[in-house]
Amino acid sequence: MDKTIKHFSIRSKRFLPPLGIGCVLLMIAIATVSTACTDIIEKEPILDTSVSSIFSSKSAIETYLEGVYKRLGEVMPNYVYQSDMRGDDFDDPVQNGGLSANDMNLSVSDTSAPWNGFYQAIGEANDFIGNLDAVKEIAGKDYDRYKSEAKFVRALSYYYLVVLYARTYHLNPKANAIPLRTETPENSTNNLAPSSIEKIHDQILSDLSDENIANLSTERNSVKGVTHATQAAAHALRQRIYMEEWNWDKAIEEGLAIKGYALGSLTAIFAAPYYTEESIFSFPYSVNNPNGIAKNEYQGSWAVLEDFYSGIYSIPEYAVETDIRKAQLTHHPTARLATRKYSDLSGGGDWIPVFRYAETLLNLSEAYFNRGNEGDEEIAKEYLRQVRSRSITAEDDPINIDELSGDNLKAAIYNERRTEFAGEGLRSIDIHRRGDAFIKKVGSNKELNVKPADYGYIWPIPLSETSQNKLIKADN
Repeated sequence: MDKTIKHFSIRSKRFLPPLGIGCVLLMIAIATVSTACTDIIEKEPILDTSVSSIFSSKSAIETYLEGVYKRLGEVMPNYVYQSDMRGDDFDDPVQNGGLSANDMNLSVSDTSAPWNGFYQAIGEANDFIGNLDAVKEIAGKDYDRYKSEAKFVRALSYYYLVVLYARTYHLNPKANAIPLRTETPENSTNNLAPSSIEKIHDQILSDLSDENIANLSTERNSVKGVTHATQAAAHALRQRIYMEEWNWDKAIEEGLAIKGYALGSLTAIFAAPYYTEESIFSFPYSVNNPNGIAKNEYQGSWAVLEDFYSGIYSIPEYAVETDIRKAQLTHHPTARLATRKYSDLSGGGDWIPVFRYAETLLNLSEAYFNRGNEGDEEIAKEYLRQVRSRSITAEDDPINIDELSGDNLKAAIYNERRTEFAGEGLRSIDIHRRGDAFIKKVGSNKELNVKPADYGYIWPIPLSETSQNKLIKADN
């Protein structure tokens, strides 16, 4: 039987960075998600609520926390779309998909919207954290969990900002990055100098401290176990940070800490109820979502298609017709392939997976390979095999993983990530964190080769920040 899950969004007029403090009234809007599941989150809506009454009851606190998640979730459909277009596996041949031309050409202007969206999510998290201490008695035994969940949202928001707007960590961790805002909006200031990439990473890891992780739930394979921060989700984000830092020992440690998950049906991840034994953390969306990710990819015609010049399917070993990822998760709307991971064109209700266990395994594969201790290549191959064999049989596979070593093994790990996570916004992150150049053809006669120090490698700090923040000065 279909159940209904209510998600709430806090529409705060405060902390519209860097405009500072606005009014203190909040609007919490309800979005419903219908799915066949056994878990139900039901909360009464709160409208025109004053700050003093937001924390007046435990249910009100939980509703506010739902809004913190929802604020970040609002950014994700556009972010994933733009991140995919930034990489080298997709293009828009007619360049009619909103900002796709700028994303494809690595020529994003200083008006890019994700900056404001991610900082608004940070502002909501800061507000929640800052006010929670005053109602510790009302929060009761869930006080620590509430605070740690809000810190997870803040950490995840800063992660996305730093991979979009800052240079590559391992090339220069002390390079200027972005402003670090951790105060409640009432105590914050517009004028804030950018912190270094290293300082942003320190803040993320502080929000994901062992103590904070211990406060989080271990629930999994359920609505709340996938749409709220859990210990596994926090370890998955820490693993990404250590992958950014090329700290392979720590990345391995974080991956091994994620337990209780398994690879099951790949297609089930992208269909209702949108959580499986592989799902670690996802953003849910209503069936009436005007900003659904599928709607971004289809705007009168298919705006996101596999790039047959430089994309992963231009490599024969990764274009096997019987591979589930190609056979069941792509389709041919034209002569070109498009992803089928997101299919709700009318309702926009596709959930967006952020962390799933396949990434944990491929992160482990990459980390063991790059660590390079004796025996690490064999371990790396085993993690690679687990992911690849889920989608393609040994009989159909043109790649013999047992025979791979050195650069051939590294290329196989990197390319497997491209195949596995096509359409999930990871490819451009991988290019950036490795310090590789963005190399791709745009159409049939233009080739881009944008290196880590080049203009366009990262997005410029937008006008909404530079026009208000007198201390901003980024390295881009």
